Amino acid sequence: MPRRPEIGNIQLYPDRPLKKTDRNGFALKFYCPIRGTRVRKNCGTRDRREARRILRECQQRLLDGNYVASGGAITAEHEVDIMPAPVQASFSQSHRTESDRGPTWEECYQKYRSYKLLRVRKKSFEHSASRLSVAERIFLGCMADHGIEGEVMVQDVMTLDMLEYLQERLLEGDESRYDHRSPNTVNSSMGAVMAFVRFCAKREWIVKVPDLDSLSVDDVMKGRPITGEEFDRMTEATPRVVGKNEAPSWHFALRVLWYSGFRVGDLMDFYWEDERHIRPVWPSRSGVHPTITVPSSQKNGKLQEIPMLPELEAFLFEVPKAKRTGWIVNPLAITSTVKPGCKWFQPAPDDLVALAKQYSNLSIAAACGVSDAAVRKWLKKQGFRRSREFKVDTGAIPEAVVQDVESRAKRRTGAVQVPITDRLTKERVGRTIAAIGEEAGIVVRQEDEATGTRTKFASAHDIRRGCAQKPIWLKAPSDQCRRLCGDVDGRHASRRFRDDGEVLRLSVTEASAFGSSRCIGSPSETFHRCNFGCICGGDKKKLHSYRLRSYRR
Repeated sequence: MPRRPEIGNIQLYPDRPLKKTDRNGFALKFYCPIRGTRVRKNCGTRDRREARRILRECQQRLLDGNYVASGGAITAEHEVDIMPAPVQASFSQSHRTESDRGPTWEECYQKYRSYKLLRVRKKSFEHSASRLSVAERIFLGCMADHGIEGEVMVQDVMTLDMLEYLQERLLEGDESRYDHRSPNTVNSSMGAVMAFVRFCAKREWIVKVPDLDSLSVDDVMKGRPITGEEFDRMTEATPRVVGKNEAPSWHFALRVLWYSGFRVGDLMDFYWEDERHIRPVWPSRSGVHPTITVPSSQKNGKLQEIPMLPELEAFLFEVPKAKRTGWIVNPLAITSTVKPGCKWFQPAPDDLVALAKQYSNLSIAAACGVSDAAVRKWLKKQGFRRSREFKVDTGAIPEAVVQDVESRAKRRTGAVQVPITDRLTKERVGRTIAAIGEEAGIVVRQEDEATGTRTKFASAHDIRRGCAQKPIWLKAPSDQCRRLCGDVDGRHASRRFRDDGEVLRLSVTEASAFGSSRCIGSPSETFHRCNFGCICGGDKKKLHSYRLRSYRR
């Protein structure tokens, strides 16, 4: 669980101008020293500038003790309306009476967490936990707007009215960095919430599971297959995003993605010889086509052996045998220089721990010229955790101490950002490829104000779609296309591929958009000369014919 926020760390919600559809005004979220938990206080205004003034005043009152002395007034004007509130004593569930409304959201969530961690994958549970956390914050905001204090009770919020309210607020963009969520995203979030509701119903913490209707959605892709010309533009834009020294490793990653149709997670799990990872299997006898072994750790949870596309086989053969060890794809981390927009520094590890023992994160952040969130990240990397929380403002760090610590700083203004790790995560690789697509100016989905969709640039999954489009353009049967892309059940591929045995009809003019100018002969001639099914069956002679006539990229 995250560390409890410190005194004076306040968030303005929502952190954007209000819209006409927003029912409530601005609110402050912060740690209340009186109640010993995070609370939400309504600012009583819809003016963003006035709300920020109230935020600064409330922060000062928290630091100088006036907030506690007044019983929880966020401004001086609120003192006349608020009487001092006593500290609420916490009690365990064993002391509850029959008149209570059952367990709280947090109690149910902890049992749900213990139950799910043993039965689902870690990543799946992280997504579910994130959605449940968003739902809890929206419920807390609703309670604060109605003047209700205390914890969220599952019997109060797991009703049809409250779940429909949650559905509406998610659609309007509450607890999101965007002003609107798509219906698909809302349905996905509500699916995680309803799984939690069913868990509570099985244990009789609530009476029944409400019959909630999903939002109607359009069955469309978030992007589209990119063309060969667009892929060339992405490779040309790569040095402008990652740098000239790192560009070759990213070019290699993009090529493997374009030739294989991997997901980003599969791409970063591609290994030369380790059986625990995705790896190529080279045949030991003639007449057998090389394949790719995919362990059950992939998205569909199945152990598979799929045929290797000839383009990927030829590309991997270009790698010298001496270098065919370890990870096949290992893009280098980006090295950049911090722009000297303001003066800041990061203390050395020993100095940082010494400061953390005497001063709060707010005091350290003010001395270093960064935010308190940055200080929390620094301390987390050092494995330091305070044994107690600072209940009062620790004051400013003496200038002499700051100068002494700065002289031994680990990083400072204008310093070169050195990569922390040698291998990037799949999330970082996906965001970098998306930045390359944006730099290349490849738009795969236009903005639509009516549906609230935003402009989307080419990403790694659009490159995967482009790879899946190649066998479709060659009129390969849909079952072979699904096998090559790892969609064995066809659920996710049904939007890209037709029913089994049916092929996509494209004219020569339409097919030219997908790189037919690089192909010898027309699309139909190429398909008839090189039976695409050979790469799924292993006929070496037909495979050789296909490789002679297949298009480049």
